[in-house]
Amino acid sequence: MQPSDNTTTLQQLAHSIRRFGLTALATLLLDMLRPLDVLSSQAALFCQPYIRGHQWERYATVLSEPQNWHTLRHLLQDEQNQQ
Repeated sequence: MQPSDNTTTLQQLAHSIRRFGLTALATLLLDMLRPLDVLSSQAALFCQPYIRGHQWERYATVLSEPQNWHTLRHLLQDEQNQQ
């Protein structure tokens, strides 16, 4: 995936999290798991064969890169700061 595709996918994921009212919970969990970003990325890679053909496959692919967890964290925090 291209970096711009990754950003678009992460923005869509952040939008879905906000739409369901889970921003605070997701931000808390992402902050708690910050030291485990690499392990979280490996978990996303592990799940990919089980979610092939599902919309979650795209999110798992993007989140298989540790820096994208950081980007998602910032997207959610920026939204909370704007409110």
